[in-house]
Amino acid sequence: MSGDDGTVPAEALSLLPVRAARLSAVPGAAEAARTIGAGRGVDYLADAEVAAMLHRHRQSLSRMTSRGIWGGLLLGPAAAAAWFLIGTTDWETSDTTVDLILFTPVVLLLSLSVYLLARSLRYRRVWRRDGTRDQVNGYLQVLSAAGLAHHGLPAWLKPVTGKRWR
Repeated sequence: MSGDDGTVPAEALSLLPVRAARLSAVPGAAEAARTIGAGRGVDYLADAEVAAMLHRHRQSLSRMTSRGIWGGLLLGPAAAAAWFLIGTTDWETSDTTVDLILFTPVVLLLSLSVYLLARSLRYRRVWRRDGTRDQVNGYLQVLSAAGLAHHGLPAWLKPVTGKRWR
C-alpha cells in the first residue's frame, strides 16, 4: 500500500524480516533474488516493493480468515435455528405474521453467513490467482538461498504451498 508519493507506510516496512542490504551482503543471494524475482515480477532487493507486497499479503490473509471465521460461526446457530423452526412449525395452523417474525432473523443470519463465507472464498481465489501467494513464496526462496532460517518468521509469512524452505 504505497502512498501517492511512492513512500511505504512504516507499518509495512516493519513487516520486512530481512532488509535488502543484508541480503546483498550474502554471496550469491543478490543474483538468486534477481533470478527468482524475474519470474514473479518482483524486485526482491527493493525494500519498499517487498514491504508493500508483504503488507498486501498480510491484509489478504486477514480478510480471508476473518470472513471465513465469522461466516462459519454464524452458520452453525443459523442452521440449527432453521432446522428447529422448520421441524417444529405446524404449517397448517400457524399464523403468517408469526412465521415472518420467527423466520426473518434466521433467514437474515443464514444469508449473512453464506455471504461472509462466499467473500472468504473470493478473497482466497484472488489471493491464489492474482495475489501475493507466489510472490511471497518467491521471497521465501530468496531467504532460503541466502541461508536465512524461516523458523522465526511470523505465521502469516510461512509457506502455504506445502513446501518447506530451510
